[in-house]
Parts: sequence; structure tokens; C-alpha cells
Amino acid sequence: MIKFFRKIRQDLLSKGKTGKYFKYAIGEIVLVVIGILIALYINNIRENLLQKHYTIGVFEQIRKDLVNDTLQLSIDFKKIKHTNELIIDILENNVPDSFYSNINVYNYDSEVFMPFRSLATDFINFQPNNKGYDLLKTLNNKELVNDSLTNSILSYYSQLNTELPEYNKVTVELSKRNIQEYKQYVWFENWAIGKYDYNFIEYLKDNEDNRKRLAEFYTYNSVNENYWKRLKQSSGNLINLIDNRIKDPKRLIK
Repeated sequence: MIKFFRKIRQDLLSKGKTGKYFKYAIGEIVLVVIGILIALYINNIRENLLQKHYTIGVFEQIRKDLVNDTLQLSIDFKKIKHTNELIIDILENNVPDSFYSNINVYNYDSEVFMPFRSLATDFINFQPNNKGYDLLKTLNNKELVNDSLTNSILSYYSQLNTELPEYNKVTVELSKRNIQEYKQYVWFENWAIGKYDYNFIEYLKDNEDNRKRLAEFYTYNSVNENYWKRLKQSSGNLINLIDNRIKDPKRLIK
């Protein structure tokens, strides 16, 4: 193709058709410019498609993280709620003496009694998945600056990463402190290794210090229960927003 245009130029010059040569040269330049603009346009379209696909991938990763978090939050919430219910039963004297008297070396590890062994030391330390959120923060997409979904995601994780460590910290520190207090009792070593000890059963049944520890733990853990419930609901709402957006790629940026 280059040889073809070169031959035309040479023929025009050799025949002394300078005017036509310049017109032709200008036309050739226009064609080159148009070709460059078309190439740039096509390349821009390709880059926009790649960016859109990558953006979809980021939102899908965030959705995956939220689904996994929601499943873990469901497990943790049930555990926190069950612990609080057992503490209330003890503080309100709803656990009969027969329950304690029937505990022995054979059923000490049963599902019924096991939760009672760590009511004041069983903390939840939830750690969210931030992979998709970290990708979103580094995403170079100007159209996402004022995007409603993006803002909702950023707001959710910003608040989560600010509040959650404090909720985790309170029960973790309280659990550690209670374990330190347990060291003064003769049953501590058996309790630590999960071995039946009659003295520990008596402690659970009658010790006033234990009731105070349970009451204090419940005070903080009930706050955690409400927070975990709200957090699970917020995660579910955000998943629905992402689902509505990625169902139709044309609505990805809005």
C-alpha cells in the first residue's frame, strides 16, 4: 500500500503536476489523520470494555467477600445469642440443681454442658474479608467517583473497619482477664485442658464471683449481639445492591 501511494506521487511529480501533487499529499495526510483517529477510537473502546469487565470483577469479589462474611456472621451471631441466653438462665436461677448434679466425667464434653464451661471467656473476634474493598480503593475509574453503589460500599467498610475492632477488643480483653482470674482456683488446670473437675461444677453453681463475671460479660456481649445483627443486615443489603447492579452490565456505572 505504501509503494502504491509512493508511485502515484512520483508519477505526478514526473509529469510536472505540482498542484495536483500537493492536493494529493494533503488528501493523504487527511487519510492518515483519520486512520489514527479511528485507531485511537477503537483502542479507547477496547480499554473502556476492559475497564468495565475489571470493574465488574471487583464488584463480584466484594460480593463474594460479603457472602462469606454474612455466613460467618450468622454462625457468630447464633453463638453470641446462645451464650447470652445461658448467662441469663444462670443469673435468673433458671438452671436447676439437678443439671449440675448430673454432670460427670462421661458427659462433661457433651453439647449440652460444653457451652457452660466458657460463658465468661468465649469471645468472638470477627475479621471481615477486605480483598474486594482493597481492589475498589485502587480502582482508577473516574466514573465511580460519584457512583451510589461505590459510595455505599466505601461507607460500609469505612465504618466497619472503625467500629468492629472496638467491639472485638472489649470481649477479647474481658475474656483474657477472666482467664487470669481463674488461675486462683484449684480447678484451673483441669478446666484449661477440658478435664472434668467437681470443684469447677460447684464454682459454676454457687460462686458469687462467677455470677458477677457472667453479668459483666453479658453487659458487653449483649451489645455485640445487637451489633452483629445489624452488621449481618447491612451486609445482606449491600449484596442486594451489588446484585441489582451487575445483573445488567449497561447499568454498571450509574
